[in-house]
Amino acid sequence: MERNYGLQPPIPFSFKSVAGFLLIFIIWQGGTLLWLNLLHTLMPVTRTGLPSLITLYLSFSFLIFGVYVVTRFFFKIPFRVFLFEGKRPNFRKFSVYFAWYFAALILYLLVDIAVHPQAFALHFDPLPWLGVLMVTAPLIFFQSAAEEIMFRGYMYRMFRSSRGGVFGSILVTSLIFALLHGFNPEMLRYGVFGPLYYVLAAFFLGIVAYRTNGLAAPIGIHFATNIFNTSIWGYETSTLENMGLQNIVYRHTLDMRFAFFGIFAIVISYGVFQFFQQKRNRS
Repeated sequence: MERNYGLQPPIPFSFKSVAGFLLIFIIWQGGTLLWLNLLHTLMPVTRTGLPSLITLYLSFSFLIFGVYVVTRFFFKIPFRVFLFEGKRPNFRKFSVYFAWYFAALILYLLVDIAVHPQAFALHFDPLPWLGVLMVTAPLIFFQSAAEEIMFRGYMYRMFRSSRGGVFGSILVTSLIFALLHGFNPEMLRYGVFGPLYYVLAAFFLGIVAYRTNGLAAPIGIHFATNIFNTSIWGYETSTLENMGLQNIVYRHTLDMRFAFFGIFAIVISYGVFQFFQQKRNRS
């Protein structure tokens, strides 16, 4: 299978595409700021707890709208063609990668509990947990898809046709992804392993987009990660702490070094799997 994801329809690296990225960012952040200020003024209940989380996730509409405006009016690319490159949405690939990565995260959690049992506390109340999950899961999917449309969609495509090629595109988008997530508490509190975690996670998503020829698989992985972080476990200094989420277990102190090597192991496992799959396909 040829891996041409990001080449057609083209968004060449140019002044226009960079200006488009800046416009997307302005629409996203400016719209979010106005939206949050308006809701907080009209509905003070949205300032804290679960309503604040719902309000925040809905603000990702501005990110998708920004990408739509730029692709449709700067580059004359229909949004459906931009998302799926003329093909149908691959729900099967999304489901497979979601299930695989979610299982990998559960395995990571079990290993973490076995190694650091004193760091965890059971934090499970079934009915509130299920209620919050039913409300937040569609919004988490929306937020995960929006970020992938931006980073592994527009930005990956923009750098894909440059001299750096696939590797350069994945690297640059990963660094920008980590930079834009730089104000998360995980990035600021745990030294070098915070930024490294985000760079590696984004690099992995870029590799998956390239290897699978589309956005379905990285959206599945991103969605699995965010569902895991919002419903399975919580931890001190989480960006979403005090936003009304319900978790099964709570980690009192996050070991970012352990988390980094956990995702590193997952990336290596995926690489080994791809190597043997490719070798089998050639034989």
